[in-house]
Amino acid sequence: MRSVHRIVSLFVVLFTLYLGVTGTVIQGVDLRSILTHAPATDPDMMAMREDADGPGVYAVLAPQDFTAQALPPRTDFQLLLGRLLATARSQLGADAMLDFAELRMDGSSPVGRVQAGPRLLTLDFATDHTSIGPVPRRDDHPASLRNQVKSLHRMTTFRRDWLLFINPIVGIAMGVFVVTGVWMYVRLLNARRRARRHEWFWSAGGWWRTLHRWVSVVMAAFLLVVALSGTWLAYESLVFGYYLTAHLPAPGRPMAQPKSPLTPLADAQLPGMLRTSVDAWRNRFGDEPLKVVQLRIYGGMPQGALVFGPGDDTRQVVFNADTGREVSETEPGYPETGFPFGWQAHQYAKQIHRGFFLGLAGRWMGLFSGLSVIFLSVSGAWMYYEMWRQRRRSGRRGLIWA
Repeated sequence: MRSVHRIVSLFVVLFTLYLGVTGTVIQGVDLRSILTHAPATDPDMMAMREDADGPGVYAVLAPQDFTAQALPPRTDFQLLLGRLLATARSQLGADAMLDFAELRMDGSSPVGRVQAGPRLLTLDFATDHTSIGPVPRRDDHPASLRNQVKSLHRMTTFRRDWLLFINPIVGIAMGVFVVTGVWMYVRLLNARRRARRHEWFWSAGGWWRTLHRWVSVVMAAFLLVVALSGTWLAYESLVFGYYLTAHLPAPGRPMAQPKSPLTPLADAQLPGMLRTSVDAWRNRFGDEPLKVVQLRIYGGMPQGALVFGPGDDTRQVVFNADTGREVSETEPGYPETGFPFGWQAHQYAKQIHRGFFLGLAGRWMGLFSGLSVIFLSVSGAWMYYEMWRQRRRSGRRGLIWA
């Protein structure tokens, strides 16, 4: 175990240091955004939340929804929907194909919106004012410090497909470090207990070795979670990278526009979709403040996408508008995303890797895990160098030994 631990570290220590530094910076940026209560439109805050609510048009929750007021608690949704559809038909034409119908708050006023191809109609229910304009482009990947460092962390900055293999290999190596390190610690602990030394932490072999051992023991479980979830994400990023490469157009040809996953709606089905979705939301969440209701057919499934909750706790939930079942971001019939286990599994892995499942405490543990990786890489490299220098004095100059 000692030999495996030492030899593997020789080949990946620079990469673990690199990933430790970039991962720690990402966690630091996230914590700064959270602790300083950065606005929802802050680029780093937007980057931290991107993709969590689904790919492309699946995501309804937008930055402005975090500060938006809730729809009035006694809103007659069916009445507003009827007014919206009547206005859409008079303004867009009886034959217009509607991609979605939506009720939401715009400032202090409830508004309705319908999309018909490239056109977006907005109706202010308080004033009956309507406007028709192009569908606004959603910025799914804002330019930010977080996204710059994230690209470095994932090796996508360098635009070389073969570099995507590095992170899965390093993730496996980190798992090996944790397992072999714990194994060696348990053997040392048992040997000390046979000698009637029952301390869990002790000083021996100099401060570098002592601190290396202490940090390893305290952080072992967290580092294993980081290593396993990071390996999962790295593998999915590898597959996703090759998926994108396979779908690039031939040189000199324009990028093909992806087919919309939305199927046109029939006016007659919308009242039933609205009733089923709102009833399912009330049964599941009770009196939470509701901010957005969007009706659509996504990937062949009639859906109600609802946004609710106060402030930073605002979130999105999607129901099957026929059955009332809450659905995930990966369902049969959804368009292909390029991730081998689906979009939802990728988001779960990201939440585990970041420590999001444990809230703010998990974020701090993620930061400490990154700092631990940095320290263990440096201390492990120093101990290796010290051992190599001692062996060299005795005439054994090899860099690798059992």
